[in-house]
Amino acid sequence: MKRLTFILLGAILFLADAYSQNEVSGIYAGGHIRRGRPGTITKLRNSGFTYLILFNVNVEADGTLTTDGETICKNGEYVFQQTQPYYQQDIKDLKTPPTGISRIEICIGGWGNGSYGNIKNLISSRGTGPTSILYRNFKALKEAVPEIDAVNNDTEQDYDAESAARFHIMMYDLGYQTTIAPYTNMSYWTSLVSKIRASRPEAVDRAMIQCYDGGAGNLNNVGSWNFPGVSQRHPGLLDYSNDWSVERNLAQFQAWKDQGVATGGFVWLFNDGYDETWNLNGWAAGLNRIFGPPLTTPEDEIVVRCYSERNYGGYCIPLTEGTYMQPDLALHGITANDISSIEILDENYRVKLYTSVNCTGSYITRTVSSKTLSTYDNKVCSMKVEVKPGGTGINGITAAEDILLTAERDNAIVENAKGEYLSIYDTAGKLVSRSQILTDSQAISLSTLPHGNYILRVADKTVKVLR
Repeated sequence: MKRLTFILLGAILFLADAYSQNEVSGIYAGGHIRRGRPGTITKLRNSGFTYLILFNVNVEADGTLTTDGETICKNGEYVFQQTQPYYQQDIKDLKTPPTGISRIEICIGGWGNGSYGNIKNLISSRGTGPTSILYRNFKALKEAVPEIDAVNNDTEQDYDAESAARFHIMMYDLGYQTTIAPYTNMSYWTSLVSKIRASRPEAVDRAMIQCYDGGAGNLNNVGSWNFPGVSQRHPGLLDYSNDWSVERNLAQFQAWKDQGVATGGFVWLFNDGYDETWNLNGWAAGLNRIFGPPLTTPEDEIVVRCYSERNYGGYCIPLTEGTYMQPDLALHGITANDISSIEILDENYRVKLYTSVNCTGSYITRTVSSKTLSTYDNKVCSMKVEVKPGGTGINGITAAEDILLTAERDNAIVENAKGEYLSIYDTAGKLVSRSQILTDSQAISLSTLPHGNYILRVADKTVKVLR
């Protein structure tokens, strides 16, 4: 059961609280992800962040949804494809493995943003029922981009808890969770959460405390932001302009964790070309290392220990057998280009170390513990931990020839993979089925799956199939 446990957080989609507990590292992303696509999408997928907040969606006076001056939904219809034809696929790709992102939210609000004032007026005049413009437009958005899981409330004016609560209750009924991002006015936020939870107890699942700019006073005040029934509390810091290094920022998150006032953390803001120079992966892997990691390794299945310094120094991350792309390593808390020594704990295993993000191209192989990785020191971005040819793995599986995986509409064929597991995911990243391969050459029927696109994975082999 161990080989694929590292692949997805997206399979944990069933209970809201359990779902949010696995998302410990977040980032706000602005219009740069559209302007800089597809590179920005790839960079975010490889970063290791576990949740992403799209900044932002504006609610106009007539209920139209806009962003950066472009219309998303109007009169109950999704029209964003007219100006952003790649947007729907890009958002889907953000959650398609390999990736760390298992949850995507839209932000409504921000400094100087009047969306919640418009929401108040629209609810007063038209309500929140199925015929209201708010309901129709957000329903159209959910149907067009079902990968959006939640709405992040960042109102910084128009503090009206009654109308905002009615709005978030409507959003929950449409399939959106709620997170909040306060920096001041604690009485408003306490009232808002209480009103929402009185009607929909599971609707609010994370409080994100701004500890920068106007919220800088919260640096030493995170623990005072308590909301009964909301177990996840994530303080946030800046990626720029506070003269702090990534290491100093992470040290602050570690302090919050040690004080028991934070269960995760977030970063503001990935939004322009400058952001291409800062280390998304370093932030994400560091947060995962502090607050999780989101993916853990059973003690009795540890095969290798990875160290960030030579001679087994620095931080240490244990791994079991498997294939680890860059986002997989980040989910375990390993920053790309950060491994300098490894301990191999089982002589039946070898480790292949790659400089690429996806276990392709050149690599070195280690079959014994190494105090230094020589020319690969601080250059490893992905790796394979596998049974040596002829060796016997922890589960008693003998290494086979290279695995072959092919698939067409109704069938998949798996060869040289006896003892492995075939996992099938939908394009939202949800695990559909998982079964063990029992023979050297096995056919698997896909005919019972609903029609659609699927991702099949065995060990490090992945194929896509249209059913």
